[in-house]
Amino acid sequence: MATQLPAFKGAFGNTDFWLVTMKASELTNILKIPKELDEWENLSVEEKYQREINYGRVAREIAPYLANERDRFFGAFIVEVRNHEKMKFQSLKDSGLKVPLMASEEIFETFGVIQLSGEELLVPLDGQHRLCALRFAMTGKNEKGQDLDFKANEEVGRDTCTVILVKRDLEKGRKIFNKVNKYAKTVSKADKLLTDDDDYIAVINRKEICGNNDPIVPGSVINEKSNTLSDKSHDFTTLATIYEISKKVEEHRTGRKLNLTTLPADKDIALAVQNIRNFWKEFVRIEEYESSLHNTSSEGGQTRSEIRKQSLACKPIVQRVIAETILHLTSQDQVTAAPAPSQREIVDRINKLIDWDPENDLWQGILRNGEKIIAGVAPLNFAVRMLCYLLGEELGADLEKLKETWGRNNPSLPFPEKIYSEK
Repeated sequence: MATQLPAFKGAFGNTDFWLVTMKASELTNILKIPKELDEWENLSVEEKYQREINYGRVAREIAPYLANERDRFFGAFIVEVRNHEKMKFQSLKDSGLKVPLMASEEIFETFGVIQLSGEELLVPLDGQHRLCALRFAMTGKNEKGQDLDFKANEEVGRDTCTVILVKRDLEKGRKIFNKVNKYAKTVSKADKLLTDDDDYIAVINRKEICGNNDPIVPGSVINEKSNTLSDKSHDFTTLATIYEISKKVEEHRTGRKLNLTTLPADKDIALAVQNIRNFWKEFVRIEEYESSLHNTSSEGGQTRSEIRKQSLACKPIVQRVIAETILHLTSQDQVTAAPAPSQREIVDRINKLIDWDPENDLWQGILRNGEKIIAGVAPLNFAVRMLCYLLGEELGADLEKLKETWGRNNPSLPFPEKIYSEK
């Protein structure tokens, strides 16, 4: 059956295209994913220029966004038209309509109606993941017909989608696919933390920790792009460090891995806000942090730089070590089952007992390797275990395991003594 669509005719380079709109329900019926075509298995490796679909990502991230977000929006689909011999375009000028005084003749030549005979085969060159997401969102089921973790949203089917049609040319189609994806900029982690509205930890950080309304760590002292700070940097910390600490705080509260692709219920966000803000208010009571944040204007930048040179506590990765140590120590002692100390007690313990001087021999094998500060997940985790021990954690049989790990990592260094003990 023929389909008529309002269309705009254009050209980009030597490629003619037609820009049309259609309802999402119509789009999902008329478009075919390359892998669903009968010819797919017979294509050569070269001809299989369409990438495999990541159905898991569609189900976890894109489809829930469509099903649950009223402010949803998508860009245009780029679609290859196969069997296009009977596809016709008639401009407003060709239809014999009189050109209005406000419209130029060129407008009447480029706007009109495109008619699909029904014999065409429409295949996305760009947008197959979004196409799958539309199907999932409208039906609430995945590609295997299994129920998804959200309710189907029939309203999505009435959404208007923008579609760019190009006639099939195998070589040109391959180029379009490759170039569109090559030049599509991947969002950096830093940009994601600044703009992501689905990751509720990123949202809380922007609004509640670093925002303009009663910030705990003002944005003026945060490096938004880097994960580390040079000795000359006037910043207090990095946005990535604040994010990782806040995420650990929320994981500690919930006791599970977080879903950061969709926003939780308002009451859960409110609890997260309260918990994360309370943690940060106590966390910045660490003396070096209080001093660094005493003057958050540009005039205080040199002071922050000098403090960081003299204190390992102000290195971003060490800030993460300290935060995770506090979270661990404020959990119930697994060996003695004794009540856990409060965060304030741990911060007071840190302020009274720990010397963060980079030249302090204590930090060799824990926070420093020779002249270098630790880097990476494994050294960070080991440093947390060691700092928990130093600050009083009773390890029981695990103490010997910690000593064994220490010996392998630091064969020439003696195992350090605790700096705090309840005994």
